[in-house]
Amino acid sequence: MLFHQRVTAKGHVEVVPQDAVPLIRSGKVDKRLFDVTGLIEQGRDDGSRDTLPLIVDRVAQAPAKSALRSTWEGIKSDPGIAKVWLDGRVRLLDAESFQQVGAPAAWDLGFTGRGVTVAVLDGGVDADHPDLRGKVLEAKDFTGTGVKDTFGHGTHVAATVAGDGAFGGVAKDARLLVGKVCADETCDESAVLAAMEWAAPRAGVVNLSLGGGASDGTDPLSLAVDRLSAQFGTLFVVAAGNEGEDGVSSPAAADAALAVGSVSKADRLSRFSSRGPRVGDFAVKPDVVAPGEDIGAARAAGTSMGEPIDALHTRADGTSMAAPHVAGAAALVKQAHPEWGGAELKAVLTGSAKSIGRGVYEEGSGRLDVARAVGARVVASASSLSFGVLRFPHTQLPPITKKLSYRNGSAQAITMPISVDNAAVEVSASEIVVPGNGSVDVEVTLDPAKVAVGSGGARITAGGVVTAVGFTAEAEMYELTVLTVGRDGKPSDAEVSALELDSGESVDFAQPVGGVTKLRLLKGNYSVDALVHGESEHTWASTGKISVDKATTVTIDARQGKEVGARFDRAVGRKYVGLDAVYQAGGGRVQTGVSSKTDDAFFAVPVKADAAYFSFGTFQVWGGGGHEYFVAAPHAGEIPVELKPRVRDRELYGEKVRYRAQGAPAIGSRSSTPFYVKGQAVTFGVALDLPIPQRRVEHFTGRPDVKWVMDFFQRPLSQPSLGFDGHISAGRLVFPGGKTGSRSWNSVVASTDLNLRGFHGLVRYGNNGWVQHWPFAPGEADASDEFVFGAPYVRARTKLSTVDGEVLAESPGVFANFSGLPEVEARYVLDVEATRSPKWTPFAPKVSARFEFKSAQTDGNVYLPVPTVRISGAFDDLNRAPAGCRVFPVDVSVVPQTGSVGAAEVKSVTVQASVDDGATWRSVPVVGSKARWKALVAHPGGAEFVSLKVKAVDAAGNSVEQTTMRAYGINRSLG
Repeated sequence: MLFHQRVTAKGHVEVVPQDAVPLIRSGKVDKRLFDVTGLIEQGRDDGSRDTLPLIVDRVAQAPAKSALRSTWEGIKSDPGIAKVWLDGRVRLLDAESFQQVGAPAAWDLGFTGRGVTVAVLDGGVDADHPDLRGKVLEAKDFTGTGVKDTFGHGTHVAATVAGDGAFGGVAKDARLLVGKVCADETCDESAVLAAMEWAAPRAGVVNLSLGGGASDGTDPLSLAVDRLSAQFGTLFVVAAGNEGEDGVSSPAAADAALAVGSVSKADRLSRFSSRGPRVGDFAVKPDVVAPGEDIGAARAAGTSMGEPIDALHTRADGTSMAAPHVAGAAALVKQAHPEWGGAELKAVLTGSAKSIGRGVYEEGSGRLDVARAVGARVVASASSLSFGVLRFPHTQLPPITKKLSYRNGSAQAITMPISVDNAAVEVSASEIVVPGNGSVDVEVTLDPAKVAVGSGGARITAGGVVTAVGFTAEAEMYELTVLTVGRDGKPSDAEVSALELDSGESVDFAQPVGGVTKLRLLKGNYSVDALVHGESEHTWASTGKISVDKATTVTIDARQGKEVGARFDRAVGRKYVGLDAVYQAGGGRVQTGVSSKTDDAFFAVPVKADAAYFSFGTFQVWGGGGHEYFVAAPHAGEIPVELKPRVRDRELYGEKVRYRAQGAPAIGSRSSTPFYVKGQAVTFGVALDLPIPQRRVEHFTGRPDVKWVMDFFQRPLSQPSLGFDGHISAGRLVFPGGKTGSRSWNSVVASTDLNLRGFHGLVRYGNNGWVQHWPFAPGEADASDEFVFGAPYVRARTKLSTVDGEVLAESPGVFANFSGLPEVEARYVLDVEATRSPKWTPFAPKVSARFEFKSAQTDGNVYLPVPTVRISGAFDDLNRAPAGCRVFPVDVSVVPQTGSVGAAEVKSVTVQASVDDGATWRSVPVVGSKARWKALVAHPGGAEFVSLKVKAVDAAGNSVEQTTMRAYGINRSLG
């Protein structure tokens, strides 16, 4: 399988298999399924769960990841499947405000929401809260966690809509339907969809104070808003998002949604409030704004969201808080006009809004004004008018006209003057008379010649009815045409993208038709990347810098490509090939490339470019006959002519490698991936299976600018596919060319590791600090278990106490923060413990360690000089020691935490052993000094496992006592 790889300017890693490319292009498959960074952020990665949540044509599914291959084949081959989305996660988007929006004036007229039902789809509700008691008609859980609000967001939102008490709600007499769609701060899209289907026929207004990323309105939630609004006449009031300039989120981007931004209580646009225009068509969004800062409302019992005011109330910020003001206002208008559907409610709420002096893409029509809304008699046919994008050169375009209608719901004719606040927009009349129970049409004309470049807007005011008008004039843009020619000389299929070198923004071209694809691009400097396909062959090309300042045509000719490969001292087969390109662009880095484990031939078209912005490299894995080759070739400023070099063993770094298994033969997976291209942010590679135990020779490119990331995984013979089980990391290594060495992988005894540097270890800064430990590090001192904390069968505990037993910090994981330590020197105790129950090892079901140390206030980050222990021995290939052995030497290494200074010399080491899983312990003779010690362990007949308890004390009184249950096996079958 061929894979396309990209690291975007925003740091997202995308990996797309070749057979997904046409499905993404056609819109059948959601591209988010291949955004690795996004999957991790949403908890959809392999380390977080063993299923992949999908929405297949509006139906939630969660196929097991072990069955994804068959699921994928079914998706590809089934013509009855229209769309497959990732079941992603959206986020919850977190009285003077009622006076600000004119609610009291509406109340004085008798409009309190009586007889109107509002659905709040959020994080549940505290229905027993005094402000909400008797308000909830029905509550339904869509998360599997019950309807109770354990976070506080849903209760706050519901009370803003319809609460009583000190803070109350906009529509205090409305009744609520509550759908719990969020278990905490995140909400599965499938749960939101199901709740929307449930609520739409039951409620006139639905509040959604949640959202995903910026959208063009074609995501599953936005499409559902449009469909359900049309089907049931429901108004969906949706928070616009808290992403500022990054765009209005889903599902507020839906055409039918009333998207709500946020203002302060002084009517200043909130910094966080998401702005428009809408992605893609540049339509007007948000639609209105409402108070969303420092909003007081009900506080769910046992929660602390926001800034608690008292036991019953809390203050919070966000478009989440603004939206329920508008949902409550919609309930008041619905009471006044029960015959109106969602479209009329939206038009009235937008048409009665009051501008705060910002653009239409910031505030829509303006800030909510409930008093004007309930008194409205004339309704515009549209809540906004969008003229979309005016293509460059827009000043040469003819005027564009749209129709806007005004309908009078009263029996008396109403005369309305009309004005526009932008000279580029004209209306066909300066005054209209709308007859009783009738309507009048007005033509609205945009003159592109009067429009400045960029996103602009206007407001049409007819009497008291405001309509926002949006339009965007393209900057200087030109068409770039790319012609793709295959190695056979014929027009060819290809994946083509253009990178703007000044901004770092990348855009994909459509699929070539007859070898031709076109795209309009802003004037600027670009580099075009293309992957041209043939029969079992692929050619990579990068054009180097292209100036697009007029209509431009570029030809990518795969016949110019040179084959990527290598020639070795012995017969080996290629197992993997990867091509990586890195651009320095837009003040950052963009990385792209392609990789494959197939036998397909790969070529690259030679090019010279400026090394200041372009670097290229090839990475290959070859193997056979007990030898494995990891070959990386970086090239600065070019794709060279020679891409199939002669590679000699004597020029590489060679390593004799021993792979042990844990108790029984198993499947190992080995990955060595290089950081080798200048500016490279992520290594792409492959984990290749190997039976373990095994011994072989591994050869690496050895040069100072190539750093190897060394990883190992393992699984039982019964597990068909790679997971992240049994992960061991040997860090990032630079090898010397022409040298040899040796390495061991996967040896016991498992130990607690503090020495994997970075944000790891036991660290104090000032009177605060943190600890990050790795509980199942292998016997090899140069390796650790970096990812093991993500395994579902691992449970860990971390606790820092004073020597007198006062607990200062405690965490149910492998990480803990602590703060407020005294400035003077004091003694502390760090207890760490982890348990596991994997199928791939019978060893180390539990490892614990106690560190005792003294510490005082520090200047900056200080790695504390506590002793750490590693244990190893001459174990066999299955990590066993001889049975019936009277003296088996076990090596104990004691070193201070890496990065620490001033550590005292080790004074003593004591060891105890148990052969009955800790029921009894006996002391073991120990010899040695300083960092190197040997424990002389006896193996009585019938023993299956040996557990070890090791304690080391330094001359300063700092100590570590580590216990590893079932540390290693005795040479007999372990099952």
